[in-house]
Amino acid sequence: MPWCPVCKNEYIEGKTHCPDCDVDLVDELVEEPEEEPVPVPIPAEELADLATRTASASQMNTHVSAKERHADTRSSAWTFLIVGAVGFAFITLALLGIIRLPLNTFSLAVMEGMFFLFLIFAVASFKNAMKMLDDISREDDLETRIKEWAKEHLTLEELTDGIPEDTPEEMHYFLVSEAIRKRLMPAFPEVDDAYAEQLTEDFYNELF
Repeated sequence: MPWCPVCKNEYIEGKTHCPDCDVDLVDELVEEPEEEPVPVPIPAEELADLATRTASASQMNTHVSAKERHADTRSSAWTFLIVGAVGFAFITLALLGIIRLPLNTFSLAVMEGMFFLFLIFAVASFKNAMKMLDDISREDDLETRIKEWAKEHLTLEELTDGIPEDTPEEMHYFLVSEAIRKRLMPAFPEVDDAYAEQLTEDFYNELF
């Protein structure tokens, strides 16, 4: 049976011309391969802006939580305490003549004073660590409030609204991250940039 190659209509035998399309009929229809969609190139300005923002974000200070600062401070305090106590006791024994060291009295006294300073640093560090317990409590409370807020305001549908499905992965990450930050920062102005960057990355990883 003859076919029209344009409108794909089938005609009875004997017909040779399609009056609607004004073309000659053919015996068989040749299926033409579907054309693959051509990706739309991202404007150079957007790529440059993305590169600049990504570089700025990578250079941003990494957020250190109150728990991590507390742990580091306590670790330093114990180090000062142990080194100071052992050194102070050792030099005291040397000054008393119980043990002999190839150092004069003045040098031993200087070392005694240095180890005594270590003990002072240890006490100060332990006090700072105690003060940080309040920071830990406030940060935990803030993190809890942010997570509760995120469940309601950081939905996948809202964050990806207007972003084409064929958007490159790097650009997709940037656009969604910007959307998260634009919602997060006004709601919690007490959050600094480093902490906001960490929260943004955590929320993105949870969603995708």
